[in-house]
Amino acid sequence: MFRSSERTEAFIFYLGCCLFASEIVMVLILWFLQRELTLKIGAVIVASLLSGRMASILTGQELGLHPLPLITTLAIWNSSVLFVFLPLIVTFFHKIIKPRFLGNIVDSMRKRAEVQKGRIDKYGPWGLPIFVWLPFPWTGALVGAVIGLMIGMSMKRALLFVIPSMIIGIVSWVFGVHYLTGLTGMAGKTICTILLVGLLLFPFLHMLGITGKP
Repeated sequence: MFRSSERTEAFIFYLGCCLFASEIVMVLILWFLQRELTLKIGAVIVASLLSGRMASILTGQELGLHPLPLITTLAIWNSSVLFVFLPLIVTFFHKIIKPRFLGNIVDSMRKRAEVQKGRIDKYGPWGLPIFVWLPFPWTGALVGAVIGLMIGMSMKRALLFVIPSMIIGIVSWVFGVHYLTGLTGMAGKTICTILLVGLLLFPFLHMLGITGKP
């Protein structure tokens, strides 16, 4: 289906591991310096894991996290997830290695990409940056990069399309939400809270089959 240079895959994987390690070190240092900030960053990461970028942005907004640390957290977190799991998806697809737990996670991510691939096919490679820019569940950088490989891109080219769009998406949506909530006052905060609850419930509703297939 798709295969990139093993050397490229290894480099990207190790880069992702380094980003993960740096994030852990940063969190440990912050824990001793500013525990409240550390807990907020942890909540943002958990929201990102559960329901994607918009949920994590709204969580940061609800917790009063300043846009700059929020952007930094999301940029490092999303990049590390992308760099670690993209090579694993390629490797597991070719059944070189396939541990049960990680294999299930990777298979789930690949299936999501296969479902979303039809939307990108309509617009070609240039539809990929728009797809990644969107902040909703199943439209993130990792799914976008896998779709890029599925439509015939090399891993390097897929990352060149995905990474700038991911960063632009993080910056634009963080500042956009921050500006809109400040502009609309209590009404905007209420809408953000309702949207956040809906996004956090989405994966559980999906598991129950209420939202249908992605």
